[in-house]
Amino acid sequence: MTESERVNGLKPKRRSIDKHVYYLNAFIRVLKESTENPGVYGIEPYLERMAFYGLKTVITSPEPTTKEEAVSDFELISIVRSFMSRLTLRRFMNLFPIEKNYDGYKYEMKDYYSTLEAIEELGLQQNELIGDKLEDLLWDYMNDDIREFEVKSLTTISKIRRFEGHLHLFEEFMAANGYDTQNTFKNSKGQAFYVRNGKPEKIKMLNKSHLQVVK
Repeated sequence: MTESERVNGLKPKRRSIDKHVYYLNAFIRVLKESTENPGVYGIEPYLERMAFYGLKTVITSPEPTTKEEAVSDFELISIVRSFMSRLTLRRFMNLFPIEKNYDGYKYEMKDYYSTLEAIEELGLQQNELIGDKLEDLLWDYMNDDIREFEVKSLTTISKIRRFEGHLHLFEEFMAANGYDTQNTFKNSKGQAFYVRNGKPEKIKMLNKSHLQVVK
């Protein structure tokens, strides 16, 4: 709905809008507004909208096809995280409510109660800024948008690594724990390697039976 439609109480025409473009435009608008009209409290009054539209822009973005696009996506993710970290816990929870799923214990999955327990363990109070506790909060937070945001963060890092000739994060993690994977091989001592730019590269082994290896 446009501003004039909102003011005049008109219903917007039905039209097909690409979600990513919609959220990206909304994100750009609020960023522009925050810089043009900072006011007494700076960007504080805009933080919720910047965090919300920024997150939606990230999770609806298409897969990057070049390293430059992947790096650009990662930079946006970092910016959105900085906005989230400047919110209080209360503002964050109002923006991204915990899902009302109460039976996670049956499936050993996150749920409403496990999220509250994680928040309590972090020692976060309702009116406290999230700050450097953001990463731990996001990891244990039960909300579809937050989950998609975390997945997008990991896949974006993985994409950058692949464009640089490295393994995907998950494959490297599996190989580091001693498992055989499609793009890795081992020597007689069980040390895992993969080929990058035509040369074998060691993987830092996590299994205690292996040495902690150099890059």
